[in-house]
Amino acid sequence: MSVTLVFPVSTPDGRAYLSQALERGEPVVCASVDASDPTAGAAPWVRLPLVHEPAFLPAFLALVETHGVTRIHAAAHMVHAALGDLLREQGLTGLKIINRSPLQQEFARWDDIFARAGNWRRLIGALVPAKAPPEPAFLAGVIRLAFDLFGESYDDKLAALLACLLDAPDGDMVEIGSLFGRSASVLLAGRGLGGADRRLFVFDPWSTEAAAQKEMPQIMQDYTRAAGLERVALAFEATFAALAPPGAMTAYRTPSATGNAIYRGQADGEAARLLKARPALRPAGRIALLHIDGNHDFEFAAEDVELWSPLVPPGGWVAIDDYCWRYGDGPRLAGDALLQRWGDEVARAFVAGDCLFIQRAA
Repeated sequence: MSVTLVFPVSTPDGRAYLSQALERGEPVVCASVDASDPTAGAAPWVRLPLVHEPAFLPAFLALVETHGVTRIHAAAHMVHAALGDLLREQGLTGLKIINRSPLQQEFARWDDIFARAGNWRRLIGALVPAKAPPEPAFLAGVIRLAFDLFGESYDDKLAALLACLLDAPDGDMVEIGSLFGRSASVLLAGRGLGGADRRLFVFDPWSTEAAAQKEMPQIMQDYTRAAGLERVALAFEATFAALAPPGAMTAYRTPSATGNAIYRGQADGEAARLLKARPALRPAGRIALLHIDGNHDFEFAAEDVELWSPLVPPGGWVAIDDYCWRYGDGPRLAGDALLQRWGDEVARAFVAGDCLFIQRAA
């Protein structure tokens, strides 16, 4: 049976591979230069010298022989390079390094990010031809940050959010439903586009019960209830406590209707406010960009539109996520109702990444 050496297991990549290998039931042996076992006994571990030391080769060969190693996950760039040379020089054809160099993996990741940034720039330019799109380096940074966060918003929709901010009036950005904060991170990064100085207000109950969408198939409802969304609020707050500049955003752990009362100054939201180490923000009362991504049942999607869209001034945008939702018609019906209600007040409307974007006529 093939045995994989994870070396060094003490790096983040090494620990991640070990965890996944143990879940798969893959036979592994671990190694590092640490004085004590960094796996805490989770797998067999051997202390090896540094790869450039003379004692490394005999210790490494003894480990391979003792444990029957045929595969190596080399979890550090210098180790990967040194082992590649060693396997060639020693003619160890029975051993195979199964991963790319961590440094090469990172270069490849950034190549992909910059390629996507080029696509974002072209899409933004097509959506807002009168405005210069953001520079590739900015867009690449936005993509890197956003996709380090778990979420279900993807490239076309997120690029379109930035396009809207380029062509939106002054006012706040309001997001209804945020999960871990992928789209919120994009809005936060784009707050100054178009020469504005916007602030972000997020309202999300982060509650399994509030997120239950009864128009979905039962099995999908069960998956949602099993997700444990209460824990997500902790991750969201940790992310934006580090990411958001002072005075740039605030968030409330509350449903949309209560959040609307808080935003309008009709309710005290202090008990529901996250990021309490920062002063509360005073809403402008005008919403330059409203992103609705809460409960998708028609009852709630329609309520979100009804409550929040009157606060969008001429030139402002409403984005209704999952307009083309495969599990129900709530967002589509709510979006179509807003298009009909605004009628001649609609300046533009388009769909990007399953999200409906509507601009109110200036």
